[in-house]
Amino acid sequence: MLKIISKVALVLMLIGTGLSSCTYTDKGASEEAQGPEYTSTYVCPMHCEGSGSEEAGTCPTCGMDYVLNEQID
Repeated sequence: MLKIISKVALVLMLIGTGLSSCTYTDKGASEEAQGPEYTSTYVCPMHCEGSGSEEAGTCPTCGMDYVLNEQID
């Protein structure tokens, strides 16, 4: 009986540890809106790091054509 209780306690402890270590991080607008890949007039549809331009062109990282950034107010 003690072995069963010990095993159940161990499983519950492992589940609790696993759940407490998992965190969901949602990149909110404040984090996403930083950098040229989000704030430029023309942006890469994939938002590759360091991409973005004030003129139409292609992304230096993935080669996709820039699109007009409709998020700019």
